[in-house]
Amino acid sequence: MPYRHTLLFLLATLTTIDASAWSRIADAHVSSVNGIPCFSITKKEETRNGLPFLGALMVSDMSVRPVKEVWGFSLPQDMALAIRASTCIRYGNVPTGATGIRAEKLIPGHFYSVFLNGSPKDPSDPTYGYQGKFCVVATEAGAQKVIPIDSDMQEWRTEICPAHPSLP
Repeated sequence: MPYRHTLLFLLATLTTIDASAWSRIADAHVSSVNGIPCFSITKKEETRNGLPFLGALMVSDMSVRPVKEVWGFSLPQDMALAIRASTCIRYGNVPTGATGIRAEKLIPGHFYSVFLNGSPKDPSDPTYGYQGKFCVVATEAGAQKVIPIDSDMQEWRTEICPAHPSLP
């Protein structure tokens, strides 16, 4: 009899656990076009989940306290944007129909985070967003260079922008 009560208790407990406990944030892909950051999902995520629909994007400067939002936009719910790994959402370019904040100048030596708020079509997939991190450094020619920080790099955890990032 005690075994039966324990089993019923466990089943009752498992059915009341909040589904958000199984939510996940996947890796975003950060690249660069002429020194301007570009954001997307990774090829791995596209293969795993198909095309997610983006509802909002936010870039934050993690080098200041409190953390500061430096650019972002949101789309109306009925205008969510399908995003591929080959897509490039350039920093500062707000998609048609979206509302956003004006992009601030990125500061060399600062550490930035990007969050793409979106999820795959499949409602059973727990993914609810994509996060990426990057640094901006000044080049000798006076331009800027974007250094993507992968989730398996030390800099992802330390959130310190190095001149020469560690290898994954």
